[in-house]
Amino acid sequence: MMKRYVQGLVLGLFVATLCMGCGSNSTDNGNSSIADNNKTASNPGAQNPEPAFEFEHTEWDFKRINEGEQVKHVYRFTNVGNEELVIRDVKASCGCTIPEWDKRPIPAGEKGSITVAFDSKGKPGNQSKTVTITANTNPPTTMLTFRAMVMPNE
Repeated sequence: MMKRYVQGLVLGLFVATLCMGCGSNSTDNGNSSIADNNKTASNPGAQNPEPAFEFEHTEWDFKRINEGEQVKHVYRFTNVGNEELVIRDVKASCGCTIPEWDKRPIPAGEKGSITVAFDSKGKPGNQSKTVTITANTNPPTTMLTFRAMVMPNE
C-alpha cells in the first residue's frame, strides 16, 4: 500500500516538473492581450492588424413615410484596420428589408458601403429593423439599425 502511494507521489512530482515549462515565456506578468499581439506577416509594424469598420453612423431614422413607400439608405464605412476587410454576409431582421454590400475585399484605409432598402407595404406604425454584418473583424458581427414611422393608407 505504501509502495503505491510513493509511486503515485513520484509520478505526480515528475508530471508537475514537466509542466513547469508549459507556461508562457512572457515577462509581462499576464498583462498582455490578443489585441496587443498586433504584428502580422503582411504588416509587421501594425498597431491594429485586424480589419475594422468605422461607420459614419450605424443608426438611421427615415422619419415619416407612407405605407407602401420603398426607401433606401447607404451606410458608408472605412476599413480602419491594416488588413483587407471581407464582408461574409449581411442579414436583415425582416423580409421587408433588403441589404446590398460590397462583395470585394476592402483594402486597409479604403471605403465601402452597405445599402439597405425597406419596403413599408403592410407595415403601418413604428418600425425598427436591424441588419447584421458578418465580417473578418473583431468582433465578427456588427449591427446596423433603422427606424421609420409608417403612416397607414386610408
